[in-house]
Amino acid sequence: MITPGGSSRRTALTVAIALAMLTAGAALGALAAGGAGTVRTVVTTERVAETITVPAIEERTVVVTERVTIPVIRERVSIIDALGRRVEFEHPPRRVVSLAPSITETLFALGLGGRVVGVTSHCNYPPEVPELVREGEIEIVGGFWTPDLEKILALEPDLVIGSAGTPPHLRLRESLEHAGVRVVYVHGTAAIDKHQVYADMRTLARIFGADAVAEDLIARIEGEVSGVEAAVPREGRPKVLVLLGPPAWGLWSAGDNTFIGWALRTAGGVNVAERFSGWPLLDYEFVLSQDPDVIIVSAMGADYTALIEEIRSTPLAETKAFRSGRIYVVDLEANDVLVRPGPRLGLAVRLLAAILYPELFGPVDIPVVYKMGEGTLSPGALAWSGALTHRYGIVGT
Repeated sequence: MITPGGSSRRTALTVAIALAMLTAGAALGALAAGGAGTVRTVVTTERVAETITVPAIEERTVVVTERVTIPVIRERVSIIDALGRRVEFEHPPRRVVSLAPSITETLFALGLGGRVVGVTSHCNYPPEVPELVREGEIEIVGGFWTPDLEKILALEPDLVIGSAGTPPHLRLRESLEHAGVRVVYVHGTAAIDKHQVYADMRTLARIFGADAVAEDLIARIEGEVSGVEAAVPREGRPKVLVLLGPPAWGLWSAGDNTFIGWALRTAGGVNVAERFSGWPLLDYEFVLSQDPDVIIVSAMGADYTALIEEIRSTPLAETKAFRSGRIYVVDLEANDVLVRPGPRLGLAVRLLAAILYPELFGPVDIPVVYKMGEGTLSPGALAWSGALTHRYGIVGT
């Protein structure tokens, strides 16, 4: 026997179930026809299923409950890395290994430090990184040039990020993917200008849904770069030789199509190695023919006094830069800023501009830059040694 009003309730139930089933059928039908592009999806980090429950109708002691589950299909996040590979993610990676200091800096600048479980022994910025290493929250997986596959796999990462310009990183790809670990490559040391550095930031942000943070970061860097570009003179620019290490290692320099070459050009210098690509090994005959006005040497931890004495014993002592005392040794924080294509790119441009045009930019609070004076090493006006004040302003999570 049906209670009063039961007929109308049953009718309402039937309609509700029919509508729910129709909606489910439409969603599944659209999914099946996905090749025709009839489903509009939204980016998310996971697949979910929403449930619609039709209220029960009591018929004396009989309870009828209908549950209709309608899947909500959401698109996977897909990126194209610096090698042109498409890599897809169903959800943001939770355990990330960074194979380069610039990558580590970028992840922390994007507020993603809490997801980093492994870094290289050279990853020392921001200051939270070495602190987390000491506390055992982050593990060292080798050096920038010597990443250790076993140490990486022991951390059980769901993403490893490497530099496309670093052969040891590229050699890890097959082994990592064979172990089921996703690998993404950014331009890194292969970046040729600010645009590729920005592209790296956007790629990493896309993976984690931090696009807005990346755009704010890029806007800040762009403001720093634009400020320098507007201030440096258009005429009478000095010729500059950048050496990546002491002369005893060879006269390794930065070609025009490198991020250092771009930064030097942006800072108002004329790169004597601009005719070359990548990281050329120059000879003394070529350098003397260019007769640079300024020489900037990446000390790479060398003894500064010994480095100047070494330069004095080479043909570099015949250059205008040596005769006028315009040889600058950069090390520690200053060296890291100069050679890392990451969030401190704007500061690198500012650093170079201050070296080339101290009368316009004054000293920069970055340790350590030393200027040779009168043929000797002198901690003169450009011996900057204060605490670094340029920070991201973003707290890692």
